[in-house]
Amino acid sequence: MYRFFAIFSIFLWLLTSCGGSNSSYGYVRLVFEHRWDDLPIKIDGTTQYINAAGNIVTLDKLDYIISDIVISGTSTVRVEHPHVHFIRRDTSMLLTYQIPAGIYNRISFTFGLNSERNQTGLYPNLFEMAWPNVPITWDGASGGGYHYLMLDGKWRNNANDQQPFRLHLGALEQIVHLDTIRVFSQTQQRDSIVGFDTITQRFHNFFEVSLLRDFTVSPHDITTVEAIIMDVKQWMENPYLWDFNVRGGGCIMGRRWAMDSLAQNGRSVFR
Repeated sequence: MYRFFAIFSIFLWLLTSCGGSNSSYGYVRLVFEHRWDDLPIKIDGTTQYINAAGNIVTLDKLDYIISDIVISGTSTVRVEHPHVHFIRRDTSMLLTYQIPAGIYNRISFTFGLNSERNQTGLYPNLFEMAWPNVPITWDGASGGGYHYLMLDGKWRNNANDQQPFRLHLGALEQIVHLDTIRVFSQTQQRDSIVGFDTITQRFHNFFEVSLLRDFTVSPHDITTVEAIIMDVKQWMENPYLWDFNVRGGGCIMGRRWAMDSLAQNGRSVFR
């Protein structure tokens, strides 16, 4: 904790010493809180929660990526440095800088990475969020790039046995069409396969988040915006009810319908 505040203090000093001469700019602090309904979550593998389907779950990991933050109001400011932010259960504060002084009313960002940014190896500091770049054996699925979300934990089935789950979200690449070319061999008196043509489709699964927030940025001051809350329960609830007894547990990588449902649910997790 001491190391964090020391680094944070040095960062603030650099900001004010390098950009302080311009009196028309201030700074914005964004705070991310992670809750289950209205209660702060505990990612300790033991605290139990009940989702909308009645599954008893515990949480082991919550890591995710947001990118391309835009602050809108008097001006529209796209946060350029850095473009990408890695957030996990013990990191909940982001500080943006050189925001023009004025009145603002909206915070927007991409959950995950758009198709341009989601390139394997582009962000070495996100190595632990890397997404497989080779076919996944159970579904011929790959995608490369990075995980947008890693929500891991355990759930209890109808027999009260504890099972793992890994709700992982990222880009998915799958063969969606296969044409087999056959020719008739007169010597062998049968068809022979001479080649095939495949069509591969990429499902990106990132989504945009836009939240209303009213705040004023004053020159040289740091403005803390009302906390951005992720309701983790919503990942399993709206619009698709996530009953692990029906949808199964384990890892959903390679299961396109499951990842699509998760991405749809993600649109309501922030408030």
